[in-house]
Amino acid sequence: MNFKAEVFDKFQYLSAVNKFNDHTLHGVIRFEDKLNTRAMEQAMRLLLKVVPILSSVYREENGSFYWESVDYLQVKGNFILVDNEGDFNSFITEKINEMTGPQIKACIFTANEDSLAIVMNHMICDAAGFKQILYLLSNFYSELLENFDYFPEFVINGDRGFKKIIAEFSFMDRLKALLFQRKDSNQNSCYKFPMSKEKNVTPFFLTHEISQNQFAEIRKYCKINKVTVNDIVLAAYYRVLYRMLIANTEPLNIPIMVDMRRNLKNNDFMALSNLSSTVITDLNFVQGENFYDTVIKINQMMSIKKAKNIGLNGFVKLDLLSNIFSDKIGYKITKRGFKNPLICMTNIGVLDSNLLNFKGASINNAFMFGSVKYRPYFQLALSSFADKITFTCNLYGNQEDRNKIADFFSLLNKELTLCYK
Repeated sequence: MNFKAEVFDKFQYLSAVNKFNDHTLHGVIRFEDKLNTRAMEQAMRLLLKVVPILSSVYREENGSFYWESVDYLQVKGNFILVDNEGDFNSFITEKINEMTGPQIKACIFTANEDSLAIVMNHMICDAAGFKQILYLLSNFYSELLENFDYFPEFVINGDRGFKKIIAEFSFMDRLKALLFQRKDSNQNSCYKFPMSKEKNVTPFFLTHEISQNQFAEIRKYCKINKVTVNDIVLAAYYRVLYRMLIANTEPLNIPIMVDMRRNLKNNDFMALSNLSSTVITDLNFVQGENFYDTVIKINQMMSIKKAKNIGLNGFVKLDLLSNIFSDKIGYKITKRGFKNPLICMTNIGVLDSNLLNFKGASINNAFMFGSVKYRPYFQLALSSFADKITFTCNLYGNQEDRNKIADFFSLLNKELTLCYK
């Protein structure tokens, strides 16, 4: 059985073709205990059985794209063990090959306290779908520790398309989104994050962790000032970028991702899909304004967008495109018109510690980040687990780029401390 290639599958494919990013999702889990590697390998195998698109391969035929089914029992090489940090980090930034598959791989770094990394093709799903896969993996692992003959009978193979989101909105909602949110989904700023010019680059990721105590102070600030954590982070991000880029002649805007599943009445996990929309934020930053003033500006801007069906504009445009043109022509139009943001942010949200629970192995921290960017593109990602925030930046770069991102994290942390100093 083959699977239809959805619009967002092709978007992610174009991201790699156009050297925007490696269209791979990355997850890392640091444990305080040892893992049962035999159970983990079998849990990965069960994932391929239950979610058949994960064992498929991407195909193009006469200008049309689809996923070709592969028997999960024939899949090799999607689970490995390493015994050193260098090999583990290399795996974390590994790119999934959609044409050869499989679309998900796992690696355990065996040590006194094990670590697990999962990489998955972003063409298959977005961060919300990736979370569901991590939860499912932990469930399978825990079941196998109880009974190694455990074999789930269900299959996750539902509708992967985006039109179920469109169906939740009235015609007038769609029309308003199309007419009045025209700049919400596809525009760009001229500013670039400072990066090296060297040709010899390798993929890497850097992290910055916000402790439980720091996070508690940030949430306290949010409660007092009636703002969100996302408002706080976006404000800090803008302030750092304005300082680093000396942006004072052209407006700086930062695209963010919005999970459109928020609009579904039934949000059960029935399929892996990309259902996130890009929304452009902008800020009229005044040199010398204090942190609170910036946060309030961000909060007011986001409140207006949320009141007007945030994220809908991009989906309406895609719906019109698919209704008017064939898949082949629509793909060509998309390829010509899609603008990749030079600077962006994604808030992946909470990794639920109740759902991400591997029996017998306590988790110290877990985080996710999106595709590794090619220069000159730059993205700040954040996720939280057990009341800790982990920021990540990932890039094909060199030591100079690492140093600049480390400096960026230092500035970002300085801004965030203004919440509780």
